[in-house]
Amino acid sequence: MPDTSKERMSFSEFYATAYRADHQHPINLALHIIGVFAGLGVIGASLTVWPLWTIIGFPIAHVTPGLIGHRLFDRDDSIGDIRLTRTDFPLWWFLIANHLMAFRVLTLRW
Repeated sequence: MPDTSKERMSFSEFYATAYRADHQHPINLALHIIGVFAGLGVIGASLTVWPLWTIIGFPIAHVTPGLIGHRLFDRDDSIGDIRLTRTDFPLWWFLIANHLMAFRVLTLRW
């Protein structure tokens, strides 16, 4: 049996257990996908047509739709509404998991 303690959990175990459990509602999933594409759009526009400093809008564009989705559809009182303060897993895992989830949902492999 694999060790599923948070200290030793791999990213794939995190994604399959903790992350997917927090993202069950279809509208929350859709808002996360919107956030992924909004964030990528900000990066693309900042590198091509907007002034480069506008790239600082990436975190806002990427995170806001997902936070709204959690607040309205996949609420977890033990974690809280502002999920940016989570310390149970590395924050960059959530960023990668958002992109992985968007890819998997859009390729019908969720």
